[in-house]
Amino acid sequence: MPSSERWVSKFKIKPYSWVFIPNKETIQNGINVKKSLEAKWTPPLFYYHLRSGGHVKALKSHVKNNFFIHLDIQNFFSSINRSRVTRNLKVFYSYTDARNIAMDSTVRLPESIDKKYILPFGFVQSPLIASLCLQQSRLGNYLKELYSKKGISVSVYMDDIIISGNNLTNLTLILKKIKLVAEKSKFALNSDKEEGPAKMITAFNIELSHDLLKVSDTRFRVFFADYKMTENENKRNGILGYILSVNKEQASELK
Repeated sequence: MPSSERWVSKFKIKPYSWVFIPNKETIQNGINVKKSLEAKWTPPLFYYHLRSGGHVKALKSHVKNNFFIHLDIQNFFSSINRSRVTRNLKVFYSYTDARNIAMDSTVRLPESIDKKYILPFGFVQSPLIASLCLQQSRLGNYLKELYSKKGISVSVYMDDIIISGNNLTNLTLILKKIKLVAEKSKFALNSDKEEGPAKMITAFNIELSHDLLKVSDTRFRVFFADYKMTENENKRNGILGYILSVNKEQASELK
């Protein structure tokens, strides 16, 4: 099937980052690929985007520590090309099947002068395939190594990586090494979003520090205004429930 027929529309959200809206057939194909891969591959426990509880649970896994690092993989999906998808899927499928899945799961990057095929935002199977590619990379192996170390906590939520511990010197060395490993893995880290090692970082509009999660003031003001202005009870309950999952004192301010 020609790639141009696999989506209804596409739009750009930032340089080299596009969202593709798949058609019904592509959605169903993505569901089938996702189910098949889920039956063959078990993601690491610290890949919180593939677990219940989401980013709040990821952040809560760090609260007992004192120092934190926050990293972001730049253009995560666009860093994963068709060849890498094929190579990583070959662990679970024949070459032919892996190649066919890779071809159905990638699109040509619109801004690329060369013919570069990448995982698109918007396809059902993209998050799971991206996670597999990360897990099988040098960066993924290093994160697994860190996760197994006593006194170090690691969480991955799609392209957000948080590492924490109580030894500032150790975390500084970890940050230095992870930058080298990420470069070798061809997963560029976004220096503009890098935080720490520090006693507090912000991720997902939530401030993380020792024994404390708090919705950032800017984000909380938005939630507060939406909560007071809406007449939709389901929306009010959703806002309240989310704030409550992060910080009970902030939730009490809504009432």
